[in-house]
Amino acid sequence: MKTIDENSALAILFANIRRKKRSTDLVTIAKACKYLIELYGSQKSVANKVGLSTEMIREFLTTLRLPAKIQRLISERKIDSIDIVKEISAIKDPSKQIAVAHLFTSSLSKDVRDIKRLIKEANLSIEDARKTVLNAKPRGLHIFVMDFDDEMSRAIKRYSKTLKMRPPELVRKIVIDWLKKKSIINKK
Repeated sequence: MKTIDENSALAILFANIRRKKRSTDLVTIAKACKYLIELYGSQKSVANKVGLSTEMIREFLTTLRLPAKIQRLISERKIDSIDIVKEISAIKDPSKQIAVAHLFTSSLSKDVRDIKRLIKEANLSIEDARKTVLNAKPRGLHIFVMDFDDEMSRAIKRYSKTLKMRPPELVRKIVIDWLKKKSIINKK
């Protein structure tokens, strides 16, 4: 990142924080946050100025605590999701963080759920993997893992495409409809 001043740091944040498709990498955004924190004195001040939560500011700063090799992958946008950054940062051992980051970047899929699989491939203990998942998931969110064979997976993907929904949304809809039919829930 070139030399930064208050206006350029604010511009980086305003231009990238509310978009699905950011034009700037997460390391640059994190450096802009860090600069503004040093300027304004606290994460809360920066959060108030740019309209973010202090939690989101903290999540951006997580990027800067990762090893340089991972920061380089993030700068190159090979890792371009704050959720992936959170998953990697939840791993305490820097060598395992790097291993997971490289596994993720070499993976064909860039889905956040894949990071959990990659953690397993990086030989994390079950307890460490569980802590990682529990620390990363928001409170009140319940995660269920369902295994589908290839034929079922292809059918779900085809049907979700027909309905113009993502496969997880389709599976959730099917489960909710089934629970309603069985009168187990009264969800709308």
